[in-house]
Order: sequence, then structure tokens, then C-alpha cells
Amino acid sequence: MELPCLGKNAWPELVGIDGNCAAAIIEKENKHVKAIVLKDGTPVTGDFSCGRVWVWVNENNVVIGTPRVG
Repeated sequence: MELPCLGKNAWPELVGIDGNCAAAIIEKENKHVKAIVLKDGTPVTGDFSCGRVWVWVNENNVVIGTPRVG
């Protein structure tokens, strides 16, 4: 049985803010993850990781979707 990821795992309140600021907030609120800012459409690995949060941003570096652990 897989254990749930530690700490907070979603940040809907960060949609619409600067991606780098969002990444800093995520890492402050959950010490178990590394937040990675990516432009929308960037190819990523399909595996799940409790230690990673993709922060998807548009061309203006604004968060466009809820960052989640995975």
C-alpha cells in the first residue's frame, strides 16, 4: 500500500500569481517538495513523485493551473 505524500499537496490560491513567487511559497509551505516552474506545453516525465510540484505558467510567467504534488 502506498502512503500519501507528506504535507500540503495542492495550492489553488496561487493561480494568477508570478510563477517564481508561487514556487517559493510552495517550498516554504511544504519542505518535502521541490517546486519546478515550467512554461505551458513543456514536455515532462509522466511518473508521480511526492517530492515534486510542477508550477505551470504562461508566457508572462503567471501560474495558469493549480500546482499539485506529483
